[in-house]
Amino acid sequence: MIKTLGILLPDDGPDDYEWYALSGEAVPGDGALPRIAVGKVKSDGHHEPAALTALGAVARLAPVGEGLVRGYGARALVWACTSGSFIGGFDWARDQAAGLEAALGVPVTSTALAFQQALVALGESKVDLLSPYPEEVTERLVRFLGEGGVTVVHCKALDCPYAADSNQLDIVAAVEAFGREHPGSTNTLLVPDTAVNTLSRLDAMAGQAGRSVLTANQVSLWAGLGLLDGAEVPVRYLRQLANWCQ
Repeated sequence: MIKTLGILLPDDGPDDYEWYALSGEAVPGDGALPRIAVGKVKSDGHHEPAALTALGAVARLAPVGEGLVRGYGARALVWACTSGSFIGGFDWARDQAAGLEAALGVPVTSTALAFQQALVALGESKVDLLSPYPEEVTERLVRFLGEGGVTVVHCKALDCPYAADSNQLDIVAAVEAFGREHPGSTNTLLVPDTAVNTLSRLDAMAGQAGRSVLTANQVSLWAGLGLLDGAEVPVRYLRQLANWCQ
């Protein structure tokens, strides 16, 4: 039986999110991706703390998750929204995932927790951050990472007020510019926000940055595969995802 991974995704405007392209039939081949089912969570896409806190409420997410579990047979779920999973802090993020697990009866993680999990797996305690969010929301992410034991060394906020603005970024060019601003840094570069399509651009971004890059959709998919299999997916698969998702 083909396993199904459920993706809870904000429904905030753009119709070209790469999760939509991955949903449907399982991807064939060696190390195949599972079937992916996307459940849309109503959102106005506003990168503002109060709106993001409301977006991340378990009571708002659970009914959509129930549709994925009951309607599509999802055996694990990812709340694929970085800002809607870090905005309340590290303990809030863990409580959010635990609340969804209790409500839905399947293992659940989120993009924010997936970033933390990936950094632990890589043994990284210092990172750089290229944030599509406004300053206030970016500061919340820096605080979240710190609560999880990760220090942000260099940080830039691109000040996108809405997810639709993030979606329109030339993210490869933004990564290149960040690399020019911090030429001596070898820290892994984090690029949050699931509204930014990155899975087919991972190699280009790493090349422009001159170092490892972790993106929101990359770590979300990696962590979701681990939940689905009941074991942590090897760290090397963070890079292999670029090939699977072409």
